[in-house]
Amino acid sequence: MEGKLVKIEQLQVQDTYTQEQIMEVLRKLAANPGGLERLLRCADRLPEVERVVIGFEDRCRTTISRCDAIETLCRNYMCPGNVNFSQRTLDEYSGKSQIKLNVIVKDLGDPYVNNYPVPPGKKIRLTHESRPGYSPTSIRVDLNIANNGNNYSDFTFQFFLGSKQSGLLVGDAYDGNMFLNKDGSQIQVPFPEYRNVPLDVGSLETLSVEITNNGAANNLTSAHVNVSYDNGRFYELCKARCGGSCSTAPM
Repeated sequence: MEGKLVKIEQLQVQDTYTQEQIMEVLRKLAANPGGLERLLRCADRLPEVERVVIGFEDRCRTTISRCDAIETLCRNYMCPGNVNFSQRTLDEYSGKSQIKLNVIVKDLGDPYVNNYPVPPGKKIRLTHESRPGYSPTSIRVDLNIANNGNNYSDFTFQFFLGSKQSGLLVGDAYDGNMFLNKDGSQIQVPFPEYRNVPLDVGSLETLSVEITNNGAANNLTSAHVNVSYDNGRFYELCKARCGGSCSTAPM
């Protein structure tokens, strides 16, 4: 072993190992009976270990490829937007940020009316056509009241989430004067949140508003209810539900 140590000192050592480091390893081997033999046996097994590792890496790559293929196949079925709408429809809405509640929900029975005007003591419910989901942020209202009326306080607004005929209450009822300044200019009112987070209207749901005429004389001849929404937020929520993979992306 002494002779071997002398020969090692004469070698040109690579940059990664110094002569002192190699000498230290050999001294430990010399002080450990059988250590050199175990080291040689380990070295003999290195090709086998390398072969097993290569095989394991190949299997990992195959598994990842299969997972990617399954994710690509399933993501359209996991995304609520893709389930109900074609990609063409999703793309059509991807650049918009406002929705009009202008579809009258009919045949609800008294005190609801099926068309304008809305007389005192009556109600009308407005909604929108089926569309991909969205996350409302604010509301703007403009009313046309008969006889040049401007008393918005005669009207109340209640929002609902769900089907066109019923639905869950969303926030409190709004007095009409919350949407109009004294000078006649509109007020953009924040949309109510749910449990301190923005409300998400799903692709299977619709948002509706119920307008009640509490006045004593004037009819409501028409109403314009515009809901602005955070376009990007819906797609972020959609991605989260789909495990970070969603084909619905804002343009």
